[in-house]
Amino acid sequence: MNEGMKLVNKYIFGLFALLALLSACSIREDVTNEPPTVADTKVRFELFTKAGTYGLPVSRAGAEESTVDRQPWVLVFQGTGGTANFVEAVRAELYNNKTYVYLEKQAGTCQLLILANPPSQFYVNGTGYAYTSDNFANVLGGRDLEYACQNLLSEALSNPRNTVPYVGQKLPMSDLVNVPKIDVSVTIPQINLERVVGKIIVRNTDPDFILKGIASVMNAPKQGMFYNLTGILQQNLGTGNLVEYREGDDMYDADIVKAENIVGGQGTDASPLYLYESHTQTNDTYLIIRGTYKGGTYFYKMAFVDDDLNVLSILRNTEYVFTITSVRGEGFATALDAMESLASNTNLDFSVLVRDDSSYEMMSNNEYYLGVSNSHFEVYTLANSKDVYTAFTLITDCKTEFPDRHMLITSSESGLDIISPVGGIIPVNTTAPCNVEIKMAVGFTSGEIEVYLGNLRKIITVTRKDRVGYRGTTITEFIENGYYISAHVEDYNNHKWLQLAPGDGIVRNDPDFIYVDDGKITLNVGRGSSSVRSGTIYVSARKDNNTQRIKVHISQTEVPPS
Repeated sequence: MNEGMKLVNKYIFGLFALLALLSACSIREDVTNEPPTVADTKVRFELFTKAGTYGLPVSRAGAEESTVDRQPWVLVFQGTGGTANFVEAVRAELYNNKTYVYLEKQAGTCQLLILANPPSQFYVNGTGYAYTSDNFANVLGGRDLEYACQNLLSEALSNPRNTVPYVGQKLPMSDLVNVPKIDVSVTIPQINLERVVGKIIVRNTDPDFILKGIASVMNAPKQGMFYNLTGILQQNLGTGNLVEYREGDDMYDADIVKAENIVGGQGTDASPLYLYESHTQTNDTYLIIRGTYKGGTYFYKMAFVDDDLNVLSILRNTEYVFTITSVRGEGFATALDAMESLASNTNLDFSVLVRDDSSYEMMSNNEYYLGVSNSHFEVYTLANSKDVYTAFTLITDCKTEFPDRHMLITSSESGLDIISPVGGIIPVNTTAPCNVEIKMAVGFTSGEIEVYLGNLRKIITVTRKDRVGYRGTTITEFIENGYYISAHVEDYNNHKWLQLAPGDGIVRNDPDFIYVDDGKITLNVGRGSSSVRSGTIYVSARKDNNTQRIKVHISQTEVPPS
């Protein structure tokens, strides 16, 4: 791949609204038309569900990517970690357009495995089972959470697979949350549902090349885990566990996915691929694309690689957009010839956009949503700073005018004032983003901002630290006990003195946007300039089994005159 033509922009967000959201609370009130009263050992929870998108418009020929069935399954495991023991499996129920789930009381710590949009059957050891409480009890009784996550699989795809999986269907989603016990005093924390498949789109912008489509996907996993407890991808699945996507026979007269004209070229945006997560290097997963180059029709073998030709694995709930920017020669006359070639993308230059994103942490009820750009604001500035800062940005589609105290942004902390919106009143009847501006008093160090909108409540924490000195520094902690997923520098072209790196602090070729798999990110603040300067980064983190966005505002002292 031509180094000068390649560009890798990695947009991995800790999965907020690119992610699906679900929250719950325990309740006791009567519900009209609900079944007879259940036993005293049961606790009723009302569930609120909402799904985000992959980050791009929903495809016409794709799956129902953002739809969430309002009757998910809840699998209860008692204990901590992978050794937690299976207790029960319960499907949520609908009454009066509300979703409820009844769980047995449990005195100790429990983990709830949520399975949303389940297909017709789940598979364990090659056998399919209908979704019933008894079937879950039969296959998981006496088993632990680790066993369940490793062995609860989707239906195996046929080989070859002649249609893209899940087209026209809801995508299965899942998540895992912890609760200290199950009783009426407990609130189930917000749940971020993740799709079990990755999404792949191929585009072309080279005027000398016309992308016709994707002729084949080779060595794609035939099954997927509904929930990956460890995050580790299975390697060397073997030919018996891999399949090929193709339209018909091995003559490849048609494409499994067809490209259409888009602005600037062609793309498969309207007909994306969905793949179960794959360690593509050991499974040798790749694409065969078809196109015309200077009048001739050719096939090209396209590997999943980044700008350093490192193999790019396919992860769940993640979108991969491969944009061909330059075709430098003829491909192969047949798809079979292309398959026999090295997966080096020799004649293709392309950029890769990896997305698992939304810019907001979302929560919702069945009427409206509330989103904030970040739930922690870290600001490095002078102790006596009188500047006004945008602590976070808020969005909502709420159309109800509540009393002021139910649509309010406020802080009980002394030394932390809400400057905008005026009076702290949340604007409704608009989906336009609202910047929440604050001012900190002299000596302020930390505090909280509370957001109330109807029955939704969100807490944003604020911390002030000393301005960075002109000699520069490294920052490795953005929130206490955070496990970091990704980070990006806002307006990097004008803030190249802020550079991101993995935990070892060594800057790679992606200093503006970084994704890590070990929970460690380093921010390198360079030596100062002749004037005070400031910049912002956003960090996605995993904390207490929730995904969180952090906004970090850095100001740096000027270099003193010599």
